[in-house]
This record gives sequence, structure tokens and C-alpha cells, in this order.
Amino acid sequence: MGGTRRWPFGSTARSRALVLQALGVVKVATAEQLRQLALAGTADAQTVRNACKDLRGEGLVESVGSSSRQGKSGQPVTQQLWNLTPAGLAAAAAELDRPVREMGGTAREAAKAGAAHALRVTDTIDALL
Repeated sequence: MGGTRRWPFGSTARSRALVLQALGVVKVATAEQLRQLALAGTADAQTVRNACKDLRGEGLVESVGSSSRQGKSGQPVTQQLWNLTPAGLAAAAAELDRPVREMGGTAREAAKAGAAHALRVTDTIDALL
């Protein structure tokens, strides 16, 4: 019948590709970090969360951990951590035009542990950009 595939969370091909590329580089990140790195022109992180949810439906990303930080009001804010699955690592390699063997791992265990160091590294990358 033709036509364009509708994604359950309404993400675009561009947002999904940019999320895969960003996770291929940083390995684990919050939706807000991914927004700042790859989709800075969007109003909020919901665009990234929708892309992550659609990619999760395809088995390319997962959220196995969370991180807490202090919010503006001083209250703790918990955010999901997103990382690639093995299939997502291969998809990210294709998006980045790199061999899978050069991509490293999926950072699943780091995400499960809260990925404090990885999140700070991603914040540093964002600050440099």
C-alpha cells in the first residue's frame, strides 16, 4: 500500500538517527543530555524521549538505570538513563559510518549503576560544544 510508517511515539527519522549517533559516541545519557548534544534546537527533552521510546520498540536502545540530581527547587529529580543494545550499537555504527568493532560496548552495566562518571563526561562534552 505504500505510505510512511507511523512511529508509536511520533519521532522523526532525523531525531532517531541523531539519538543513535549521540549514544554511539557517549554510550549512556539522559534525554536532556541527548537533547543538548544532538537536538539542541528542540524546546524540551520530550522529542528525545519519544525518539528513545520508538528506538526501544525496535530493540535498539534501552533504559536499565536512572540518575538523580538536585532540581532548581532543591528537590531530587530522577531521570532515565538511555543506552544502546547490541543491535543499537550496530545501528549506531552504521549511522556514524564506523565499523562495529570500533564502537566499544553498550554501557549497559554503567547505566544500571547510575553512570555518574559517564554523565559528567557527557556534561563536559556539551560544555565544550
